[in-house]
Amino acid sequence: MMKLPKKRRVFRIKHFTKILALILCLLIAALPLVGCDKGTENAGTSGTTDTDGTGSGTTTSSGAISDNETSSDTTGSEAEKTVEEVASDTVAAPDTTGATVIIFSGETASVSGSGATAEGGVVTVSAAGTYVLRGTGAGRVIVNAKKQDVVLVLENLNLTCSYGSPLYIYKSSSTTVYLADGSENALTDGEVYTYDDEYSSAEDEEPNACLYSKSDLIIAGSGKLIVTANQNNGITGKDTLKIDSATVVVTAKNHGINGKDSLTIRAAKITVTSGGDALRSTNDSDTALGFIVIVDSDLTLTSGEDGVQAETTLTISGGTCTVTSGGGASGKVDSDTSAKGLNANGNLCLLSGAYALNCCDDAIHSNANIVIKGGTFTIATGDDGIHANENVTVSGGAITVTKSYEGIEGKSIDLTGGEISVTASDDGLNAAGGADSSGFGGPGFGGGDRFGTASSDVYIRIAGGKLYVNASGDGIDSNGNLIVSGGETYVDGPTGNGDGALDYDGTATITGGILVAVGSSGMVQNFGTASTQGSILLNFSTGSKSAVTLTDAQGNVLVSYTPFKTYNSVVISCPGLVQGGTYTVSACGQSSSVTLSSLIYGSGMGGGGGQPGGNQPGRP
Repeated sequence: MMKLPKKRRVFRIKHFTKILALILCLLIAALPLVGCDKGTENAGTSGTTDTDGTGSGTTTSSGAISDNETSSDTTGSEAEKTVEEVASDTVAAPDTTGATVIIFSGETASVSGSGATAEGGVVTVSAAGTYVLRGTGAGRVIVNAKKQDVVLVLENLNLTCSYGSPLYIYKSSSTTVYLADGSENALTDGEVYTYDDEYSSAEDEEPNACLYSKSDLIIAGSGKLIVTANQNNGITGKDTLKIDSATVVVTAKNHGINGKDSLTIRAAKITVTSGGDALRSTNDSDTALGFIVIVDSDLTLTSGEDGVQAETTLTISGGTCTVTSGGGASGKVDSDTSAKGLNANGNLCLLSGAYALNCCDDAIHSNANIVIKGGTFTIATGDDGIHANENVTVSGGAITVTKSYEGIEGKSIDLTGGEISVTASDDGLNAAGGADSSGFGGPGFGGGDRFGTASSDVYIRIAGGKLYVNASGDGIDSNGNLIVSGGETYVDGPTGNGDGALDYDGTATITGGILVAVGSSGMVQNFGTASTQGSILLNFSTGSKSAVTLTDAQGNVLVSYTPFKTYNSVVISCPGLVQGGTYTVSACGQSSSVTLSSLIYGSGMGGGGGQPGGNQPGRP
């Protein structure tokens, strides 16, 4: 239904803070696209990190790591300001003094007051006002109050309609469904809608949800609402949908909760079990709409398709988010079905919160950019842990990817902070240009991820944080450039010779930070001569899981790392490596003395790595 111009003006004023959230996320697209691998928060001094088998072994490192601030920090700060505005936009309890009271009992309903009429078990609300609904019955409520504001207060209402939506908001300016304090309310529909009343349309499939609204809808209050949708969708708002401070439980044959123009959730507890998407916003005709903002809420989502799907942008701050999509990381769905965890066609911003994502498809996905500023993440997925068609920026948080095809993937990856551990059956980090052949779920799923085509924009940049990678394919794979300027990076790369711990198609430079990358020697690469920090590459004739330790001429340990699996090649770099210095590398059960006649020792990929016990081939 077309919106009236006046109504749209009212909408944009009323929901100004939501629009700010959208505009803020859109600004990310203008940021310089930089790439980096999985990263973690900066480590400024020496320390010991013990990890379990999901990432790597034990590390002891010494060296100063600078704290790098990027433009994503500014974006995150602005997003936090917007979230604060959304958090303060609360819904007050309505005054029920003099309200019309509607009571359901069996197949009949009674009305005490004005503005509503009852015919059998069907109640029609036709005027603005506040209505209190109670009782248990078989029937429905239809709101037909054109251009008027209606408040429905549910006080232990249990309503079942076998032939249509038990709560159908046909016309209003806005409708608030308020769940009274301490109340438990239930709406249940049947498996088949008859569409035989003047307000319904079989051709348009309207209504198609247990709670269906054609105008702005607010669900608020400290009570509980249980929605059981046997026909199609659980809750649908065809304009804006806001859920504030409420407890909502939805079981739906198809989609769970849909706010077409926008979906905003604040301080709510949401549980959805759905055959389709759990939460969604779907307006694809107006770029200022179709967004989702979730603040300080607890989400438990079990979906056959996407857990959260935003047509434009998705922003989440605080609370908890547990998603199982498509049967989880070991699930199987049709090739044309999207079963992602958090999915946005526009920019996706995660500012804080606790996330547990068990997903058949990508766990965190954007067709544009992803910014992760904070939070804790436990991710298992049948495809990518984190995927953006453009840029992925991680500036904080603790991210653990226990299972993935590729851990973090984007046209570019920018890591400035946080702590990240990635386990991947293919590449740990992948910056790709053009069409990436991995597609959904890796080989066998068909299709492919799409990226921008400008090779100058394809890179991985690690400027801070702590990163662990355990990859069966390439550990860090950039189809453009690789830039390391800070942080700590530890890579357990491949055991086969078809991949490398480090793999890049452009140039690789290191100017700061700590890096230890171990794996097979067949495709090994070292950093290039434009680097300003030393880097040593050594290959060994036999493999081992023994610790890698770098000491200086005085016997001081600069870096120590215990790999998780067998390796026969090591790339190691830290701030203590200087030209002219002599160092001892202990690895694969051997000790090798290395003198840096230049900053880069060993080139790999046909150039030859340094050999244990001697100087680099071709160098004095």
